[in-house]
Amino acid sequence: MKIGIFTIMAYLLFAFSSCERAQENNSSEKYYFSKTVEGDFEEITTKVKAALKEEGFSVITEIDMAETLNSKIEDSDMQPYRILGACNAQYAYTTIQHEENIGVFLPCKLIIKQVNNNTTEVIAVNPENLMKMLGNDDLNTIAVEVSDSFKKVLKKL
Repeated sequence: MKIGIFTIMAYLLFAFSSCERAQENNSSEKYYFSKTVEGDFEEITTKVKAALKEEGFSVITEIDMAETLNSKIEDSDMQPYRILGACNAQYAYTTIQHEENIGVFLPCKLIIKQVNNNTTEVIAVNPENLMKMLGNDDLNTIAVEVSDSFKKVLKKL
């Protein structure tokens, strides 16, 4: 089944609006997993990267949002906030074989953000719930595996 880029963008808009409704309604369906841990922001970032590697993922993008926004917005004082793009090459290749435009969802995102001086929150996308909206059973199977891997990453922290 081929899905056009505009269809995927519509699905993304639906996902984000559904996510807001789920949070407002305290629904158990979430589009992310999170864990708050004690520890220095940089230490936790290193642990997240190591846990991802243990689960077969590489960090292929890393965006320091605090640095970027603080340098561009006068009087901003954003706490450390990093976005990691994680990729498992085999999963990525397989999903692209089933849906050539799946790249709008890749790489999988994880957020690491400082809550206070010694507390950091780690948030990982939940591909299982995001892929359900595409209605492709082959993608669902892979998404379950990736979601399980991200849960394991969070448990290791």
